[in-house]
Amino acid sequence: MKFKSIYILASLLIANAVVKGLYLATNSLGGDEPFSVYHSQLDVGSIISNLFTGNNPPLYELFLHYWINFFGISELSVRFPSLIFSCLTLLFIYKLGKRFFSVNVALLSSVFFIVSNYHILFSHEARVYALLGLLSVMSMYYYLMSIDDVKYKEKKRGYFILLILVNTLLIYAHYFGFFIILVQVSFIIFNKKLRLTHWKHLLIYIGVLILLYLPNSLNLLSRFLDSSNNGTWVEGPNGVTSIYNMLWSFSNAPVVTVLVIILLVFSAVKLILNRNQTEVGIPSKLIMFWFFFIFLFMFSISYVVPVFIDRYLMPASIAFIFVLAISIQYLSYKNNKIAKGVAIVFCLLFIVTVKPNLSNKRNVKETVNKINSLKGKETLVIMCPYSFVLNYSYYYDKEIFKSVDNSLNYKRIDELLREEKIYGINSISQLESYSIDFNKWKHIVFLDAAANFTQPNNNIINTLTVDYNLKSNYEFYEIFKVYEFVAK
Repeated sequence: MKFKSIYILASLLIANAVVKGLYLATNSLGGDEPFSVYHSQLDVGSIISNLFTGNNPPLYELFLHYWINFFGISELSVRFPSLIFSCLTLLFIYKLGKRFFSVNVALLSSVFFIVSNYHILFSHEARVYALLGLLSVMSMYYYLMSIDDVKYKEKKRGYFILLILVNTLLIYAHYFGFFIILVQVSFIIFNKKLRLTHWKHLLIYIGVLILLYLPNSLNLLSRFLDSSNNGTWVEGPNGVTSIYNMLWSFSNAPVVTVLVIILLVFSAVKLILNRNQTEVGIPSKLIMFWFFFIFLFMFSISYVVPVFIDRYLMPASIAFIFVLAISIQYLSYKNNKIAKGVAIVFCLLFIVTVKPNLSNKRNVKETVNKINSLKGKETLVIMCPYSFVLNYSYYYDKEIFKSVDNSLNYKRIDELLREEKIYGINSISQLESYSIDFNKWKHIVFLDAAANFTQPNNNIINTLTVDYNLKSNYEFYEIFKVYEFVAK
């Protein structure tokens, strides 16, 4: 039996590695990936000083720093850690499902995770989110082992220490890791039996985490106050539609989303009708609380202070696959044929809607190649916003991208690109500081990388169309537009 279990787990891990690793380097490095890779090239002290004041703590970039020292900065190299994190996440999903529910729940949860387009996307991204998912499920596993373990009571202290260590890594990886801790603390407080049994451990748990997080506590407060007072660049959610769209992201396709919602509603109705006959165990209560608390709380926050819903909900997405698997088992309880039938249907729905070659909607490499084909010796290249110089330089010349410095505005990369007559700007007025005389240039290529969204008053197109004719323009999925201008 033990050999069979190992064989099943090994098969699942191989399937996960194949599905998520097959197209690992297909997409261009885009979005915030170059940001993480760039800063990971700095020395450790600079990584900490630069990123502690940013939107995320620097744990992921510190890990990536040592990784790229050995394996370089190719797309495959910098994304491979996310694939490793994904495989480890699957391991803990299976362990949690089997230990606290059943082999069927472990299998279902594992399959849903393997073929989830949401999780495929983040396993293909050189960012912190795959690590955030791993630490979230590890945290919940050790949390349950600490509060609900009977067979291994003598090992509770070890699980408790592991829980604190994992949660320390979690909150140094991402600020939204605190939602996992909030779920765990609230779950004990709201449960009288757990509160009476574990109140001492709860105080130790909170106290130790506060002490371990003191080095970054002021930065956390600063980021919270800044977002509360000044808002964020993200648009707020659009009522129930945004909630449905997020469930769609978790469920691969609209038809699956609808069936998932129906399944959850039927499970809730059955639970209410049988509340006197059905005793819901601690693990089931925690999983449901984990998902619904974070999912709904995040949306509630976003109606006041918009946050980047899709990726920040990574911890809730792990809980979602457990909720789905548990609901299937609960609805089909005592009827093995129906249980197998429903499980097979949902597995097939996820499998047929999976997209292993999912686009990250950032065709940076194709865009830069097009600009290179247009660029001549006397061509001025302009890009907006300025921050896109990281994306651009990675595909234009990796040696330029490797020219890191300790400034927050990529000064050395900017200087090297300007030597190639390539300018990153946030507005047309910035060109004046570089003594750019438009009368000198007969040929200009402008890259619009969502310029009007991030820099709505850039005034670049309007200025160029005064003295130049638009010769050609190109669009690259999803947000890049290239304009070629010639003098009138």
